[in-house]
Amino acid sequence: MTGELAIGIDLGGTQIKGALLDVKGNIIRKQQVATLANAGPETVAARISRIITEMENEAASLNKKVKGIGVGVPGQPDQAEGTVVFAANLRWRHVPLVEYLRRATALPVFLENDANVAALGEQWHGAGRDSFNMIMITIGTGIGGALIFNGRLYTGSSGSAGEIGHTVIDPDGPLCSCGRSGCLETFCSGTAMVRMAGEAIDRGRKTGLAKVENLEARDIFTAAQAGDEVALEIIDRATWYLGIGLGNLINIFNPDTIIVGGGVSKAGDILFEPLRRKSMEWSLEAPAGAVRIIPAHLGNDAGCIGAARLVLLQENKKCGN
Repeated sequence: MTGELAIGIDLGGTQIKGALLDVKGNIIRKQQVATLANAGPETVAARISRIITEMENEAASLNKKVKGIGVGVPGQPDQAEGTVVFAANLRWRHVPLVEYLRRATALPVFLENDANVAALGEQWHGAGRDSFNMIMITIGTGIGGALIFNGRLYTGSSGSAGEIGHTVIDPDGPLCSCGRSGCLETFCSGTAMVRMAGEAIDRGRKTGLAKVENLEARDIFTAAQAGDEVALEIIDRATWYLGIGLGNLINIFNPDTIIVGGGVSKAGDILFEPLRRKSMEWSLEAPAGAVRIIPAHLGNDAGCIGAARLVLLQENKKCGN
């Protein structure tokens, strides 16, 4: 199997990332395109298929075989059926993604939640290498979560475990894309932070954020580092709610590590200092003393690396490992 490769696809709400990797997890080639989710699932699948075709061609040029394709999706997959049961940020329900992809490739395709594949990537080659009981939370367009217990990915009885972003923190809170109100991601995701900035601007608050076109969460952290009062308030509110969410997870699962990934995780101390402090405030003493809260190491590559890992894990299952 040393001469074989795997393709990892990280399907996001705004971008599709793809990578060709060897069995040791080394990236041979990467590619990224816009998702164009509003164009519908078949168009999105066609864009994934083009990446797969290019990766297959690259492997062929190296005289190597692609073993399979792993796809991380931003929602709940049904691996047996090859469908995406629900993906809130894509507005997908029961999309036969594997069927669409098989129009372009004969390779086996394995689906998994995007946060789960990111966690697999971090466990394999990132911040979670030394972790045995690990929780990963990804903060981006929404909030994803993944659970690794006793060194193995835990997906629950229906494959949907780890939906941390859709745990309800405040039933009277903002409407979430899942149809409920007050989910964690309505307070802490990049989308939520941008929404809070817009609300402050609409109320006439003085802030440099009002001058930023196409405002993103990273602009809020940049403004906060420069002392912008509104930006600081947004981060304070987001880390307050996220601290509640992580404190609950610490008390329930007693992990040794919580890894924070996604674009927001690159903010550094201005995020992690208040987040660690507030998480500890909501945690019991014993589990609080056992956990570390750290940023992800693999950045945008985590999803692709973990998705490719799915292929190799399937091979291990066949071998009885």
